[in-house]
Amino acid sequence: MSSNFTIKRKCVHCKKTFDAKTTVTRYCCKLCNKRHNAAKKRNDKLEAEKQQPVILSPQIIQPVQGVEYLNTQKAALLLGVSRNLIYHLINTGKLNACNLSIRKTIVLKKDIDLLFQTRALIIMPKSKLSKTPKIDDCYNMGELHARFEISESALYNLIKRNDIAKFQVGRFTYVTKKSINPILLNQN
Repeated sequence: MSSNFTIKRKCVHCKKTFDAKTTVTRYCCKLCNKRHNAAKKRNDKLEAEKQQPVILSPQIIQPVQGVEYLNTQKAALLLGVSRNLIYHLINTGKLNACNLSIRKTIVLKKDIDLLFQTRALIIMPKSKLSKTPKIDDCYNMGELHARFEISESALYNLIKRNDIAKFQVGRFTYVTKKSINPILLNQN
């Protein structure tokens, strides 16, 4: 049944004003209707997820309970984190692990327990904290490459070999002129 009148309405999704042909029309087009319903479903799922507490089932915890040595997957299950975080903790030295082969990394359960023991907070005096030098007193890697005609890989190897401090501001990596000049000027 068609009607001969139109009503000015505001779309529920995009908030634009449109001419509705019926009194129950809520959206200006089918696309807004789809997008609004999809967003509503997504928000409902997120709310339901927030309402449910994360509880590890006994089937997940049981294989981990009696074992002293854990692989990274079981360690991740025990902590309730991802395997990438376990590898990050291992690579940063916060978690001790042993590589049995290329594909097999083992973590002791007692090392995981050591993660949660409180560590003393070391407060450094302000005089010992290093401040970043002014940019005018530094070279970026491009400037070093152009000035001394040295490749980037050789430059990075030189910095690493001589233990020269470098810092990053934005997308540029800087080295102080005072620390790199004696090395590069002696080589030329």
